[in-house]
Amino acid sequence: KPPVHAWSTIFTYRLEKAARGEGDKEWLKSCFQKLLLNFTWWVNRKDANDRNVFEGGFLGLDNISVIDRSMVLPDGLTLEQADGTAWMATYCLGMTWAAFTLAQYEPNYGDLAISLFEHFMAIADALNGFEDSKSGLWDEEDGFYYDEIRGSDGAEIPLRVRSLVGLLPIVSAIPLTADQ
Repeated sequence: KPPVHAWSTIFTYRLEKAARGEGDKEWLKSCFQKLLLNFTWWVNRKDANDRNVFEGGFLGLDNISVIDRSMVLPDGLTLEQADGTAWMATYCLGMTWAAFTLAQYEPNYGDLAISLFEHFMAIADALNGFEDSKSGLWDEEDGFYYDEIRGSDGAEIPLRVRSLVGLLPIVSAIPLTADQ
């Protein structure tokens, strides 16, 4: 899953910092460049409608979905995933952490940190429906996130199954401190 790479990079960097007093900035920079390429691939490949809501395939918790996520939906339909979108939000936060950490040593990473955090906020807005209360995957009445089938005509069909899929969006958090 996409955020695992960023999580493992953060974990490894912090382990080394704890053991040696400082993390390997060159290694982090190298990992960040690769992560940035991978992140960009996911954003361009799994957000076909350019809405910051990610769809289809094996991006989310595909083993617990109400439908087979590997199947091809009929033309004009996409599966928008609460968990897949949460994975991408978490990935974005991990990337923000890496850029923020690198910006402490090389200021040019500061713009990337800001850009990645803005992207996280756009994903959170889309997931929660802040800009358009009808387009998010959050159901205010149920107090839960649901996957959704979206038609090319804008029709939305929430898949009202309570599972881990609907809980995953609440884990998109990461601490940012001055002593990264």
